[in-house]
Amino acid sequence: MSLFINRTEELDFLESEYAKDSSSLVIIHGRRRVGKTELSLKFGAGKPSVYYLAQKLNLEHQVDDFLEKTSEQLDVHQPKITKWDGALKFIAEQMKGKGKPLIIIDEVPYLIEGSNAAMSAFQAAWDLHLKDANVMVILLGSSIGMMENEVIGYKSPLYGRRSGQIKVEPLKYKHTAYFFPQKTTEEIVQTYGCLGGVPAYLNKFDESLSFIDNVNKNILHRATFLYDEANFLLKQELREPAKYELILEAISKGKNRVSEISNETGIPVNNIPKYLRVLIDLGFVTKELPIILKKARDIRTGSIYTISDNFMKFWYTYVYPTRSILEINRDAAVSKISDTYNRYLGHVFEDIVKQYLIDQNVSNNLPIVFERIGRQWGNIQGKQKGKNSYEIDLVALNESSKEILFIECKWQVLTNKNTKQILNDLKEKSRYVYWNNEERKDYFAVVGKKIENKVELRKNGIMVFDLDELFA
Repeated sequence: MSLFINRTEELDFLESEYAKDSSSLVIIHGRRRVGKTELSLKFGAGKPSVYYLAQKLNLEHQVDDFLEKTSEQLDVHQPKITKWDGALKFIAEQMKGKGKPLIIIDEVPYLIEGSNAAMSAFQAAWDLHLKDANVMVILLGSSIGMMENEVIGYKSPLYGRRSGQIKVEPLKYKHTAYFFPQKTTEEIVQTYGCLGGVPAYLNKFDESLSFIDNVNKNILHRATFLYDEANFLLKQELREPAKYELILEAISKGKNRVSEISNETGIPVNNIPKYLRVLIDLGFVTKELPIILKKARDIRTGSIYTISDNFMKFWYTYVYPTRSILEINRDAAVSKISDTYNRYLGHVFEDIVKQYLIDQNVSNNLPIVFERIGRQWGNIQGKQKGKNSYEIDLVALNESSKEILFIECKWQVLTNKNTKQILNDLKEKSRYVYWNNEERKDYFAVVGKKIENKVELRKNGIMVFDLDELFA
């Protein structure tokens, strides 16, 4: 059984639009499998509504297919109408008297692929019949580039007509716990590190199986839904995914800078940025800069690229490099995951801690109210090569109050001694961060998988958190 988790903010917005005594046109977009359809159907439950999943057909056949499917839902005879404006007007009229009509059209990019005139036809339908008819229309789409350019963008025929848009993001780490109520918090982190917050993926894992058994059964088997999912996502968005696959694999190996990615893939260094921009737009890759930059040139030289989508990161780390041998030696792939996964989870844990701190910041539960949070790294002047750089997992700061919080994240069980040593190292690294040095007030925190003697540490003024707090 599939679960529908969270999305309260999105549902509240849709309900507020529906309650208006006027027509509404709402665009819902986001990556595939993130739950857009489920959101719209959950909202439409109990309302006079029709749902249509678009097809890649020419304009006339699109209208015919729409009328066939929606007339069947309303149990009315399908009329002979050949244009979108007449079709939408007819369907809306069939629902009148039962409440505000709701028309949901899913995978709008398929309409655009079928006919370049589809959005212009929608514009005509909206302007002629729908905008003053007190109806609500929801258009959904997964093709991120096409939705942003052809439906939402200023060049779209629908530009300026929408009442609002929702970009459905993956669920946060804390919401994944609802899919696995019997799992430990450590197991939930393991699953989140592999699947991220994509509901369609989370619903594929069996709570009765261990993490590694779920991976073996639901990702590493050739016939499963998740085995070829990453490749499918790229093919749906890109005409030539091969170079993008090479780049994602390179980043998954820790090649985070443009020059490193070029050396690893063989793609000319001048071409790498354009591919990275596409992957960033798709939500698969993030460009990061140190949260504190000393000089303007650091913007050019200090940026790194990471895979921000947990499923894509897992797939290109563990599945893509071993696909040729999976069918003959799956046990080797399973062993590699078992042996290295805790190390892999290090950066995943940093992201989870960042989400937690943002929530705590909103609730004013931290000693500072920060305005920005991110990673920090840089060079140490006067140190020999190999020892002349530092990295801090997270830094949160408030420019106005000159307060700064340094955070170290360890996916480990930490003893009292470990925690104090990590804290001392963190304080040492904070000395290399040049930011309001004469005025600032420093705070420090250590976050671990589990931290022993938390009460004693806190009595001594040490800020500590572990999974107990992160999943409280």
